Amino acid sequence: MVANGEGLLSPQVTSRVIGRFVANAPNKESRDRISQLTTRELEVLILMTAGLNNSEIVERLILGQATIKTHVSNVLAKTGSRDRVQAVVLGHAVGLAAA
Repeated sequence: MVANGEGLLSPQVTSRVIGRFVANAPNKESRDRISQLTTRELEVLILMTAGLNNSEIVERLILGQATIKTHVSNVLAKTGSRDRVQAVVLGHAVGLAAA
C-alpha cells in the first residue's frame, strides 16, 4: 500500500493521531514555517493535508509525478518536516484544508 502512495492507516485513525499532534503544535512557529513555501508548494501541502497521495495530487493539479515529488520534497525541506506525516500535522496546525 505504501509503495503505491496509499496510507497505511485508516482515515479515521489518521485523523485521531493528527488531532492529538495538532493540539500540541505552536501555531506561530507553524505559520512561520509555512510562510517559506511558494504558492504551488502551499497548494501541494493543502492537498497533502486533505489526505491525497502523490498520484491523486498529480490528477488534481495536472502535473507530472516527478514534479509533484519535487514539490513534496521542497515542502518537507522548507518546513523542516522529517516526513510527509509531520508536514500534514503542520498543515493541520495552521488550519489548512482543501475544498
